Amino acid sequence: MIRLLIECGVAETRAALVKEDGIWKFWFGPARGDETTDRFARAGRRFAGRVKAVDKGLAAAFVDLGDGADAFLPLKKNNESHCVDGAMIEVEVKAPPRQTKGASLRFVGVLDHDVEPGRLPPFTDPVVEAARTIGAEGDEILVDDGLARRSLEEAGFGNVRHEGRPVSLFEKFGADGELDAAFERIAPLEKGGRLIIDEAQALTAIDVDTGGLNASSPARLREKIAFAAADEAVRQVSLRNIGGHVVIDFPDIPGEAGRKRFQAHLRKVMARLEGAGAASFSRSGLYSFTAPHRALSLLDRFTQEDGAEPVSGRRFTAEALAKFALARLERRLHAAPSARLRLAAGRDIKDYLESHAHWKKRLEDRHGARFDIVEDSECAGARFDLSEQ
Repeated sequence: MIRLLIECGVAETRAALVKEDGIWKFWFGPARGDETTDRFARAGRRFAGRVKAVDKGLAAAFVDLGDGADAFLPLKKNNESHCVDGAMIEVEVKAPPRQTKGASLRFVGVLDHDVEPGRLPPFTDPVVEAARTIGAEGDEILVDDGLARRSLEEAGFGNVRHEGRPVSLFEKFGADGELDAAFERIAPLEKGGRLIIDEAQALTAIDVDTGGLNASSPARLREKIAFAAADEAVRQVSLRNIGGHVVIDFPDIPGEAGRKRFQAHLRKVMARLEGAGAASFSRSGLYSFTAPHRALSLLDRFTQEDGAEPVSGRRFTAEALAKFALARLERRLHAAPSARLRLAAGRDIKDYLESHAHWKKRLEDRHGARFDIVEDSECAGARFDLSEQ
């Protein structure tokens, strides 16, 4: 059974694809009702863009989509004559922006100069967008909102079930814990050992550490850890939305028969990673492949560079923390209908929530005005705390 879970929060719609061996994919989008204000350059969306500059050397144009970042449009025969400085064009996003790179675009057509840069309709219901993006192979869609269920059915999804229990869908199926763990550098393997995942701009490197894994012989140990690591590495790449070049350092398996068994297993698990290609082993034994950039990785979506020296780390953005805090508050309000709650947050979170006051209003409409959101100096910037009053 493959299930798609969809939670319709006041600040965010989020979805998770659940297979027999765990969570395989996350999707995050605007809350229902915020569709027209969501201007993120997600793959497949169309925008009105203004050509800012043409670089003949790169054979590309840099396009303003209205978000302050330059997107990249390759020049081809069908668009070269239209892509001149200041021209207004319609484009479709092929790949979203990531780290220091802007979105990659496809030319659609010419627009009137009176149009301003920005996202173009249609503005799809986020639950429908989630189902179409990661739920195509699902046997069942579980959604926590009755109106959202109707929207999905009207869009042609006939396998939808409304789940309105006090326990959230993400909590019930373990997606909350998987999401928290997806920001960790270490991913433990079920029977011992671990993966060490380093996501960088040029590539993602995954090292396999045998840890405390035991087997009847050193050769069997290497084979055992390699099989487990292959399964989990592919799931983690999918789960974290990692795209681009991925390199995995599997333990060397002695013996031709063992290597053939492992390579056959690796081909089998790689077939589960949609769009992966260029898979091969190097002479030094490193396994590499490419994965498509269809969406931001979780790290890119929820974190930003932290200016630590000499090497930059990453920290959660104020937007991410505000949405995490509000989701936690909403879940507790739903689970405890008579409780009055207090969300104490650092200044960054409090300021972000105040700039999106309609989220608080939605929460009051759903659960009543039985909560307070206050600034707490002990919650330095990024922290928040939820308690009963």
